[in-house]
Amino acid sequence: MLTFTKAVDPSLQEPVSPEVQAQVILSCHQTLIYLGDLFRYRAAEKLDKVPDWGPAIGYYALAIALRPSSGMAFHQQSVVAFEQGDYLRSTYYLYRAIVVTEPHPNATANLELQFKKITAGWDRGELIPKHSPSDRSASRKALISWFVRFHSMCYRGQHFSQYEELEKEVLSRVAYELKKRTLDGILSKMVFINVAAQATATTRFQSKPDAGEALQAYSFFLRLNVKFFATLLDTFREDVQDHYGQDQRPGTEQPLAKHVSDQARHVLPCLCLYSAWLLSNADVIAARGVYDATLLKAIDQFWKSYTATLSAMADAFPIRELPDVSYQLEEDVDAFGFMPLVSDNTQKLWHDAENAGLKPKFSDLNLCRLDPNAEMLGRVRRLLMDGLHLAAVEEVCVSPSIDYCKGEG
Repeated sequence: MLTFTKAVDPSLQEPVSPEVQAQVILSCHQTLIYLGDLFRYRAAEKLDKVPDWGPAIGYYALAIALRPSSGMAFHQQSVVAFEQGDYLRSTYYLYRAIVVTEPHPNATANLELQFKKITAGWDRGELIPKHSPSDRSASRKALISWFVRFHSMCYRGQHFSQYEELEKEVLSRVAYELKKRTLDGILSKMVFINVAAQATATTRFQSKPDAGEALQAYSFFLRLNVKFFATLLDTFREDVQDHYGQDQRPGTEQPLAKHVSDQARHVLPCLCLYSAWLLSNADVIAARGVYDATLLKAIDQFWKSYTATLSAMADAFPIRELPDVSYQLEEDVDAFGFMPLVSDNTQKLWHDAENAGLKPKFSDLNLCRLDPNAEMLGRVRRLLMDGLHLAAVEEVCVSPSIDYCKGEG
């Protein structure tokens, strides 16, 4: 929270009233967006030999940091991403412009327009992945193409024959790229898109309860979240078991941080995001009576993956030996103001219960930050504690085998 004071003799300084402070923040926010717009126009009109989108992106990012509850800067970032031909980032920012307390008025319409363009481009063969065999990033680019295509189809809320094929393609490619560790900066955007898509479909259905397409879109995206989360869990569990098994050989005992591989470091922040989604949607997933057999099967498989993964984590990382991170990590800061993850069960991510205020951010100047290994272990602890919370709610978990915290105070 920013605090402004009057520019007078320091001995006579008085806090500015909340009303004035709010107006100053609004003014600064709007100014940052205007500056971003000016640099965006300059790049779009090719006034330089080499268009530079960096300043526009930077000013919009500052506006987001200042007022994450507003969708304005998110929307402008989507315009830049679209100009650059980056459909993943554009979709991400459009959804971020929708699922905030102050949505951008044109974000939903522009998202629908973009999905129509993606569908048309795919039908013309423009978005079908065509890369040279020597292109090391070819498989990652293909995943992104399949991912945005899948979302554009699911958003329409109409049954389509390629659903199973597209879902399998996306999930298998995600698992493959996770093992190659090529999804830095991409995986978290996919998670945010998945979660926002489900929340947006919920809003569409609530505004028009008789709209069958919105309900079908919701079913598509709930299933996608359940399966996407399970894919991350399975990949992480296999990695933990591999490294923990090696470290358990006689004479090879290692510090806890050594159990966290490079692959696990890529996955853990996104697992924490999905854990927040699970805490916010546990009652939704538990509403078994309203889902079809296909979705129920996916939910049952998810719980198996979830409990098996947390049990493997508990074996490798004794919870009493894990540090508790008292500040907002990178993914927490990114998720601040992201309404689909805001619930009574997730307030702890951003709010300090003891001091009744916001937790400091990882980037705050005066913060004494833990080393990266300790932060990773703190993420493991968070996941285990979230599992313990869910295990205590009998109507949510399906026979969870989470007993690693017995006796935990």
